[in-house]
Amino acid sequence: MAESVPVRCPSCRREHRFTAPSYPCVCGAPVAPRLDPDGTVTPVTHRVWQDDWVTVRCASCGRRGEWPRPEVGCPCGVVLRVPVAE
Repeated sequence: MAESVPVRCPSCRREHRFTAPSYPCVCGAPVAPRLDPDGTVTPVTHRVWQDDWVTVRCASCGRRGEWPRPEVGCPCGVVLRVPVAE
């Protein structure tokens, strides 16, 4: 089961529960980034291609791949980048 972490919007202070989506590895196993429950969410104000991706290792085959960095949209209009554990 994928992990879920609380995410609080710094703009409106609403709290959300976020679960990172999983994507299939080349080997077929589902892969999802490990979220950092103690990290700080950051609003996305300017998109940079390099910042939109995170390296994630497949637990089944060990392959490292680039996956979209987890983000959640708040109803107030702010897009929040969810911290990933290294």
